Amino acid sequence: MAEPTAFRYEAIDRSGNKVSGTIDAASDGDASRLLAQQGMTPYVLKAARGAWTGPRRRTASSRELQLVLHEFTTLLEAGVGLVTSLSSLAKSSHHPALTGAFAGMERSVRRGESFSTALRESKLPVPEYFHQLVHAGEATGRLAESIRGGVDQYEYDQRVRQEMTGAMIYPAVLVASGITAVGIIFMWVVPRFGGLLTQHGESMPALSRWTIATGVWLSNHAWMVLAAVVALAVLARALFKSPGFTGRLAERVARLPVIGDWLIEAEVGRWASTLSALLAGRVELIRALGLSASAVRMAFLRNRLGSVAKSVKAGTTLSAALREHRALNPTGYDLVAVGEASGELPKLLAALARLYETMGRDRMKRALQLIEPLAIIIIGVVVGTIMTAIILAITSVNDVPL
Repeated sequence: MAEPTAFRYEAIDRSGNKVSGTIDAASDGDASRLLAQQGMTPYVLKAARGAWTGPRRRTASSRELQLVLHEFTTLLEAGVGLVTSLSSLAKSSHHPALTGAFAGMERSVRRGESFSTALRESKLPVPEYFHQLVHAGEATGRLAESIRGGVDQYEYDQRVRQEMTGAMIYPAVLVASGITAVGIIFMWVVPRFGGLLTQHGESMPALSRWTIATGVWLSNHAWMVLAAVVALAVLARALFKSPGFTGRLAERVARLPVIGDWLIEAEVGRWASTLSALLAGRVELIRALGLSASAVRMAFLRNRLGSVAKSVKAGTTLSAALREHRALNPTGYDLVAVGEASGELPKLLAALARLYETMGRDRMKRALQLIEPLAIIIIGVVVGTIMTAIILAITSVNDVPL
């Protein structure tokens, strides 16, 4: 009998979704038949053994985790058994940290442990609401549906984060380029006029003296300046990695006009989407409110939503509690009230999340329209001031009439 070979495949499942992974088979024909038995139609199938996959990071990225969760959910929705799905992903070509986690979950489930317990023991970096959805799915017999809700919510979180990060790339590059240009002018251009400062410093305007003196000092202490820049970069990296820093920073930025409204609407949209997924997964309302509120980064908004959960626990309707604590806009209150009255609260919350996402994109465009010209104006003023100072120094020394 031929030795099994690992085949890399890309296929379409019964739901029409694209899936990928690896499967062990004696030949490509056997691999195709095994995939067909699982309800998948391969359109790419090739031997994966011996292929070089490049260096691996120690930890899997959020994108890799999102893909493996999507594949796992697709297998369950296609009717593949839980143990078989775990085994398939444990043998896949995903990041070793992910395949190892699925292998551990497979062993735990085979020993008789619940999948929710195995998932928590695996230490996969999924949000807490994902664990709650899995637990609720096991209790209601709708595991695949509950996990799909968690995967969709996780993808929503990643999409919002990527949109916010991507939106700030251009302004960040613009500001960094401006600072670099100013630094180059101060370090290499302005010091060339240092002789004027030594010989004719008293006859120069104050602006010229300060500008040239600053440039000369920076040029003479270039290594010190470089060390300070590196130290600031290391400090900024450490701050952003410290727990709670990004939340505190977002809370400060939320006080700014336009940008603040954008950040708040993005957070409220994430809260509404998380709550919708939890309620659709049959998680009880009080627990779902607590979990969705804890996922909010801004302390003042998290406190408001926490107070909403307490009010609901005391007997107040969700729409009334949200209005009482001023957690949403008027449209949000109306949508929640309609959802409570119609019994379709998860769907209305999902619609509210999409509404806030759309509003957030509009706010983002307005914020970029404000940031970009403002950065250009500031950089232009700084460079113009430097050039003016140098021109004034030259004209004052040569007695050029103005």
